Amino acid sequence: MTGSGATRPGSSETVHHGWLGDGAILAALHLPAVESSTGVVLCAPLAQEHVIAYRTQRLLASTLASQGVAVVRFDHAGFGDSTVEATRDSLSLGPRLAAEALRRSGCTKIIYAGFGSGALVAATAARDDAEAVGVALVDPPASGRNWLRRARTLYTVSLGPEVEPDPAGMITIAGADLDGEVAAAIKALTLDQAPDRGMPVLAVIRRGTTLPANLANAHTTVVETDDLPGLFDASSITSRIPAESVAAAGAWLLEQAGAPSSTTRPAHPELVSSVTLTEGCALLEERVVHVGPHRLFGIETRPVLGGDDAPVVILHNGASEHRIGASRYQVVLARRLAEQGIRSIRLDRRGTGETGAVVADEPDLLYAAEWLEDGEEAVAYANVPTERLGIIGLCVGAWMALVPTRVAPRFAVALSLGNYRTGPARHDQEADGARTVQAAGWTPRLRDRAMTLAKKRLPYGVLLAGARRGHLQFAEPVLAAPLAQGTDVVVVIGPSDTEIFEERRGHVALGRLRGLPGSLRVVQLESGDHSLFSPGMRSRSIDEAVETAVGAFFPAGALPPVEQHADTRASSTTSRDRPRARV
Repeated sequence: MTGSGATRPGSSETVHHGWLGDGAILAALHLPAVESSTGVVLCAPLAQEHVIAYRTQRLLASTLASQGVAVVRFDHAGFGDSTVEATRDSLSLGPRLAAEALRRSGCTKIIYAGFGSGALVAATAARDDAEAVGVALVDPPASGRNWLRRARTLYTVSLGPEVEPDPAGMITIAGADLDGEVAAAIKALTLDQAPDRGMPVLAVIRRGTTLPANLANAHTTVVETDDLPGLFDASSITSRIPAESVAAAGAWLLEQAGAPSSTTRPAHPELVSSVTLTEGCALLEERVVHVGPHRLFGIETRPVLGGDDAPVVILHNGASEHRIGASRYQVVLARRLAEQGIRSIRLDRRGTGETGAVVADEPDLLYAAEWLEDGEEAVAYANVPTERLGIIGLCVGAWMALVPTRVAPRFAVALSLGNYRTGPARHDQEADGARTVQAAGWTPRLRDRAMTLAKKRLPYGVLLAGARRGHLQFAEPVLAAPLAQGTDVVVVIGPSDTEIFEERRGHVALGRLRGLPGSLRVVQLESGDHSLFSPGMRSRSIDEAVETAVGAFFPAGALPPVEQHADTRASSTTSRDRPRARV
């Protein structure tokens, strides 16, 4: 079966999605409209860097393909939507399969490229490929050992007191739990491009930084740019595509490729658009899907036996991150659900992952109406009745799970729910409102202090009326909406989100919402972080989601309305003493 292909509006490229290596790793093959003698293997960064740089890689790939250069992007083994586990040698698997795909499509020259930790992978792949003709390194770390040390430090510092002990034999960083062999393989990555072969090298580096010594040779072109800190030195919410750096890398790669040789569309190798894998004792199938009028890219996971008749769960990820979820939690969750006989669909909303055209200055759709429309399109695609539909989401995805849809789901699981807005964000109005507040002499801090004082002094009914009109956030209106539709709601929150839940009068809402058609259960975890980077909270959240889905679709007993869970660490720190984390 061939992979899915679609020509983007206004573009001269065709993108094919599917798995390479008999279903091992998911890849996107960008083919130009003309014959391409040069192909670029765009090596994905590792862990959370892959999530942050996803749209940046797409922009570079589309730019090259529109100018006549074929490109393959891919997920590493053990990361993204791959179906095979990471091993000591698996970092070479993706680049090798991608290069083979390009050669089968007619490319005779292969150049490797990568951003951040992906530059280390590209450098190693170029060194090991005797026929490689160049390598482009954008914001390369000095070495794999250096990168892993920095990734580990950033993880522990950013989570602070919420850091949990690593699982036995594992090293946890933001976006991945690495076993010893995989960590050793990352540490072994270097920037050795075998200069004796005279291979052209591009190094796009931050202005004012020092070029690694082993790149300082006559074959290396160095470009300093100002926008690289905005890519990796930011969260997935605030990160921005480094347009200047992408343009520099694109110009060099096009120069190395030379002019297209003909007007004939190249052939493309077959990609597997569906794969079968084993989870526990069950056979599962995963396939690429495109959902609704906006062609939302997604992966559908289903049991092989009875998949057509299985109940459906829609998975919504957090922030501006794509369908795999924090540290691949949605991949793991989808496969766990399929093992229990449940079909799931994990989607890229507009402006995330593979959905929609990429532009350098992309709009921020966080909590926007467009994402609610995407959720409705997913419900329509599922095409199942209320009793066979569930929705599970993280952060903004948790909020989306609670917003009523045309077909009310049987249940909604809200993981790391931290926002209780009653309507979608309208960023133009919010910006205008901020300017009005400042013009009146109200600083954001003064406004927040006034709101805090009002919450303490005003009666609950007055505050609730204001929340219903969107003037402030309260738990009750957000939770009441799905309960009134008959949807059973489970909220799973860690320390920082428990603090927000209490501040938004969540415990008052628990008592007031009894008697509505749907049931409400709040699971409060005493350790873990909002983003689910913490292994313990991530594992517990997945367990809660699976148990809720199985209990809803295949009833087997009730659970208590509120559960408190002890910290897995020896600590007397309370949730109020811990800093808040953000996706």
